[in-house]
Amino acid sequence: MNLLNKIFGRKEEEKNPNKQKLSDSYLFRTHPRSTIRSWVNDLKFGFYKRAWGGHANDGDEFGIWLNYSSKEELFRILEGFNIVLNRIPDNYPKAVHGKSYSSEEFDKFKNEIKDFPEYEQPSHISISSIPCFCWIENGKLSLSLSGAEDGNRYEVTETDFNNCLAIERTIEKEKLEAYISKDYEEWVTHISPKYYPELFE
Repeated sequence: MNLLNKIFGRKEEEKNPNKQKLSDSYLFRTHPRSTIRSWVNDLKFGFYKRAWGGHANDGDEFGIWLNYSSKEELFRILEGFNIVLNRIPDNYPKAVHGKSYSSEEFDKFKNEIKDFPEYEQPSHISISSIPCFCWIENGKLSLSLSGAEDGNRYEVTETDFNNCLAIERTIEKEKLEAYISKDYEEWVTHISPKYYPELFE
């Protein structure tokens, strides 16, 4: 599975303000309404995402987004989560735009943070022993949680929900609340009061 699709897949279509919200039959196919209602109301900073599925090649997940406007702010967030970035050596090979590579060759390249290309993307990390996927791009640090119980990263369970709550507690402990992003509310797959007010009543 392309893990980047899990976080950033099909965003332009999802963000379209004219896009109809997900049908009840699809939204509650995997988890009942009562469970999802409980999840989204208990989360303070995070959200539940119901995947598009199919050819979108994404998966359900819990997520938390944090905004930064400078390198100092990004490193303040990273410090709070105890995330250490790896610096990419100056002489490390980089993919050349427009050149074809085999999958084996491409896997050897490091994913750089576009805002700060001297650093490698965190990707698979742990925050307080909680496994998650971290991606930094365009002023936003995104945390994605899924598959903690059985390794199936297309699905979420109560374990992933509890992990998200635990990271929320870290945010409060480290006083990172000011960086929390609510931009996810613009996407119909990210369950929020904007598109699904009936779940928050």
